[in-house]
Amino acid sequence: MRVLLHSGGPLGAEGRRIVAEFLGPVRRVGFITAANLHDERAYFERVRSMWAPPPPEGAGLELVHIRWNARPLPALAGVEAVFMGGGNTYALLLRLRRSGLLPAIRRRVRAGMPYVGASAGSNVAGPTILTTNDWNVVGLPRFDALGLVGFNINPHYKEADPLMAAGSETRDDRIREYHVVNRNPVVGLEEGALVRVEGGRATALGTARIKLFRRGTAPVWFAPGARLPVR
Repeated sequence: MRVLLHSGGPLGAEGRRIVAEFLGPVRRVGFITAANLHDERAYFERVRSMWAPPPPEGAGLELVHIRWNARPLPALAGVEAVFMGGGNTYALLLRLRRSGLLPAIRRRVRAGMPYVGASAGSNVAGPTILTTNDWNVVGLPRFDALGLVGFNINPHYKEADPLMAAGSETRDDRIREYHVVNRNPVVGLEEGALVRVEGGRATALGTARIKLFRRGTAPVWFAPGARLPVR
């Protein structure tokens, strides 16, 4: 499988280069907007305008809008790769499941189709979405996701936020709680960080660090270019 997971937020020149290199000759990419709870069409057009120009301004991609509620499976069948956008992770997972996209994407990626995720789109690539930062605004009763990788993602990771109220739980506190009842690793992606998984190998990329949390051990920081021991 070939999976590229991004922290979310704006991608600079280095991030665009990494995505373009990951996709290689693939140009027809399905962009899924199901995580967006506001204006999916405007979201798609904004992202398309970023990726359609040739490098270095963009990546020369032909983005196809895959709408979860408008014949998504035929649209998915007509693309060479998937780019799963950000928004609310709970709404995204609910819509992927209801539309039939969840098993269809899983099958395609396991058969070799490249998958790119950003923020919520990264969260759903793991076994569950239990380490998302989002609120469960849709009352989702199930949290199992695509399971493309064996680790969970915490995007937009910050070790501590100076604006937090005194006594607030940090991300580290919450991930420690997660590991009381779950065994799989959690990968914290700072803004600008990406992780590429291919051939069973996970590599830190981008312009920021990645923090790896494993049950029973102290978390470890990894710089871009490092291999992540996530197995």
